[in-house]
Amino acid sequence: MAISGEKLTKFESSRLLEKYKNERDEAIHKESVLREKLRQYESRVRSSETLKQKLKTMTVNNKELRKQVKILRTEIGLESSPKFNGKTTKDIINDLHEKERECNSLVEKTGKLSVTIDELTSELANTVTSKTLLEDQVQSLKQNLKDMTSNQRRLLKLWEDKKIQKEQLTLPPVTQKQFVHKQVQTEVSISSTQKLPANAFEIKPFSVDNDQKTA
Repeated sequence: MAISGEKLTKFESSRLLEKYKNERDEAIHKESVLREKLRQYESRVRSSETLKQKLKTMTVNNKELRKQVKILRTEIGLESSPKFNGKTTKDIINDLHEKERECNSLVEKTGKLSVTIDELTSELANTVTSKTLLEDQVQSLKQNLKDMTSNQRRLLKLWEDKKIQKEQLTLPPVTQKQFVHKQVQTEVSISSTQKLPANAFEIKPFSVDNDQKTA
């Protein structure tokens, strides 16, 4: 739309104002984006400069470290040792890392063995405690059995004594029984032919007259 000296209508003025506002906002947005990109670029440049400086410092330090490592390798005999002959410091470091991993593995296995030992020790202690309890129970049962046996013997003795006392109470007097028994035994054991006459033990009267006649 061409703008001339003619008077613009209110509607056209509103459209032009809206258009200019949009263009202004778009320009502000682009400016903001460009400023952010510029800030990031400057940050990367500063980071690059910092990294370059660090790289330069590390290069110098690395040279110094190489010299020191070479001196140390010579002092500890690695340069002359057949085991490390031809190995670089990196190879030696890798070997040390491998040894470290082996040590860590052994430490882990040792830890597991320690746990197993603790469990076995605890189980052994429980077993010993159970054994002690069982031994106490066995001793108690033995003592109970001994007491029961003693009580049984005592009761049996009492029962036998009571039985004897009861039998003695039911028997007749001892003297009368023995007398009757001897009398019956005598009569049975002597036959009729062996019996003496009833007057066998009588004394005959002595006659003087008969003695004189005989003389």
